[in-house]
Amino acid sequence: MGSSPVKAIMWSLLVVGLVGAGMGISELHVHGTVASLIVASVSGLVLLRIRADAHPELPSDRRMAVG
Repeated sequence: MGSSPVKAIMWSLLVVGLVGAGMGISELHVHGTVASLIVASVSGLVLLRIRADAHPELPSDRRMAVG
């Protein structure tokens, strides 16, 4: 999932989502703004997941629940 084309697509979606949200806010289009923010948020989360998967040797602050 961490291939270069996937990263490029996710970065493009993030930028398009943020630009779309800015345009939606300036033109007072609620549905377009919300949709753009959802696209930007999801692509940002995918980029964070790709980054985390690329560095498995880094320690995590989360503790695993037992049981």
